[in-house]
Amino acid sequence: MPTSPHGWGTAHEAHLPWGRLHPESTRWQQVPDRRAGHDRRRRGLGRRVRSRCPMRRPRMMRFDLLAPAGPAATAPVAAAAETAADLGLDALYQAMAEQDPVVLEAVRAVLPLSLTDAAVIRYRQQVLADCLAHPDAIRELYEIACRATGIRRYTVGRSRRSNGMLRLALQPMTELIATLRTLREACDRHRARFDSAGLNELTGSLAAVLTDDYLHRVDTQLAALEFDHGLRFGATLGPGGTLTGLTLYDPPPPPARRRLGFDRARPQSFTAPETAEPGTDPLTQLKDRALTTVAATVSHAADRIQDFFTRLRDQLAFYIGCLTLHRRLTAAGVPVCLPVVHPAGAPRLNCTGLREPGLCLSTPDPANTVTGNDIDADGRSFLIVTGANNGGKSTFLRSVGYAQLMMQAGMFVTADHFEADVRAGVFTHFAAGEDRALTHGKLAEELARMSHLVDTLHPNSLLLCNESFAATGDRDATTIATDLFAALTTAGVKIVLVTHLTAYAHARHTLADPGDLFLRAARATDGHRSHRLTPGAPEPTAHATDLLRTVFPDGRG
Repeated sequence: MPTSPHGWGTAHEAHLPWGRLHPESTRWQQVPDRRAGHDRRRRGLGRRVRSRCPMRRPRMMRFDLLAPAGPAATAPVAAAAETAADLGLDALYQAMAEQDPVVLEAVRAVLPLSLTDAAVIRYRQQVLADCLAHPDAIRELYEIACRATGIRRYTVGRSRRSNGMLRLALQPMTELIATLRTLREACDRHRARFDSAGLNELTGSLAAVLTDDYLHRVDTQLAALEFDHGLRFGATLGPGGTLTGLTLYDPPPPPARRRLGFDRARPQSFTAPETAEPGTDPLTQLKDRALTTVAATVSHAADRIQDFFTRLRDQLAFYIGCLTLHRRLTAAGVPVCLPVVHPAGAPRLNCTGLREPGLCLSTPDPANTVTGNDIDADGRSFLIVTGANNGGKSTFLRSVGYAQLMMQAGMFVTADHFEADVRAGVFTHFAAGEDRALTHGKLAEELARMSHLVDTLHPNSLLLCNESFAATGDRDATTIATDLFAALTTAGVKIVLVTHLTAYAHARHTLADPGDLFLRAARATDGHRSHRLTPGAPEPTAHATDLLRTVFPDGRG
């Protein structure tokens, strides 16, 4: 394709610069025109070429909707499969995808990968804000990218003749160029509406690279590669009479009579000697060598363009999933907000109306039936949640995990207000069911998982524990939890613990550590649960008798 200062790779990778092509090296060369006394391109397509060397590596057209240019200050941390299962992330993925497999794959890849650079998170939030403000524009760009990635590419066997190979390479290339033009036109229409650096970089790059002049030259070059007026190539004699230096020239111009419209195109041909066997004619072999290289170059250029569209589609797919989730939540009356991101350092957690999105998606009328929590845990690194059974403790735990993951993916969260510091990954230790293989008991299984977590955790990670060590007695569990959680918090790990270990909770409460925050599931005197958490010292009971009266209202049992 024509040389562009912002192309997709080196000259032979991304386009077909005008000039002569050496099939042995896939290089085009400038031809000395002795008639003019100086170097110049031959007439025809060559006269459109700039004077600079076509082998110069052009700059790539760069864009990234997920992160700014340059390396991030810190690397992201992936959530483990256990975390996704414990939090129920798959339901969120399905809700975001709405049966679009590309979106499903994108959100599964992006959401669990926690960004740890606050600047990158804010960059992604700005792109998302543009997407939320102009959803129709983003969906249009996504549909164009999907259409481009669906353009059929043909596999060419070794036995196919070179002219057939070239035609099969040109067909998808022509469609891709037309789709590029459609993409640029769409970006031109929407460019002024975007405020984010990511979308402005994309639309600005397309406007700078895919100019009308550039696209016209691309179309002209593709039309020339049809070779409607024959081929022109040359070679030199090497040792032993072998042909070397095979060079394909610019296609010859149409005859004068045809340029004036007086003659129809006649196929260009030659007559091979009758003694030549099929496939062994030297001229045919030379033509095949030249055209095979051109076909490979065109095919590779199409690969690069389709790779560009694939990357654009996959990145836009994440934001399409966010748009879908935002639409579903807001239609149900669930509050959402872009969180305030604090860099890693002092522990921060402050939220108003924090809800679990999975519960909001699965509950009828979530605006009135799902209760939000207001928590001020700034400066606290250990949150201990106790209180009544069925009081919303586990739901709150999952809502914190969801919010942290969604914030560090650059998404909105289900709350009226949310702010937190960046954490080096979200990890979970939830009570598991019985081991059906009977290889070990529940306590041994819990300890094995915790041992693996300790080896995996980073300083400044977030650990969510739901009824850890409940498989053993209160005294033994207290002994295990005391040393373990003290060591983890000292190492900088932030812990949110839901527990019924009253002995441990009371022992920890007596320490009066300023980094601890005790929350309690609210319960009315008549046993009613509001599913709200409030600060409060741990109670000696989980009020299981309330559940007993619910199950056996007449007092039986």
